[in-house]
Amino acid sequence: MSKTVFRYFFDFLNGQEKWLNRMAKDGYRLKKCGKLTYVFDECSPNEYEYAVEFVGDQAYSKAKDYRRYLENMGFRTFTKNIYLNFSYGKVSWRPYAKGIGQITTSPGGLNKELLILEKKRDGAPFELHTDIHDKLNIYKTVRRACAWTVLMIALLGIMTFIPNVVSVSLPMAWFLRIALLIFFSLFFIPTVKYSSLVKYLKEESKIFE
Repeated sequence: MSKTVFRYFFDFLNGQEKWLNRMAKDGYRLKKCGKLTYVFDECSPNEYEYAVEFVGDQAYSKAKDYRRYLENMGFRTFTKNIYLNFSYGKVSWRPYAKGIGQITTSPGGLNKELLILEKKRDGAPFELHTDIHDKLNIYKTVRRACAWTVLMIALLGIMTFIPNVVSVSLPMAWFLRIALLIFFSLFFIPTVKYSSLVKYLKEESKIFE
């Protein structure tokens, strides 16, 4: 029997990974996912486990090759979005990405910023990156993605106070400000979280040098 869950993660990396593993612990295996949906099939509790990889900083061709490499290693993979973008045939700028990866399109890498990986639980730790410097670079990139989102929301909020920029009624303007403040807070929390992780890993890396 299938189970559909509607969910969006502001903490799209660690928060989503923990939730998927809780679902697997309760006997649900991921079947497919959409922008806001996750479809699960029933399975034995703790039969599978999941990891979430951020590839939104990479060019689409590189992310595609990396996904193929992981599948050849035996992992089952799913692509997942980090933002809610329902357009098709769109070009988007990702300021937190690297090189050509800053430009993404749909179809292409847009709404495929994450890879969800699945493997059967075998008692071994599900860690794709054991090197502390690799982890540090990943969390730096994720922090940068969160921080850019926070900055964009803050700029939109400021624009609502500039005369003649937002031509809506005063009640609607305050509604927009409150909504933006909520989204600002929801993205600010993971930004602080990943900043703390970066700081911790930097200190750890000095110990091993």
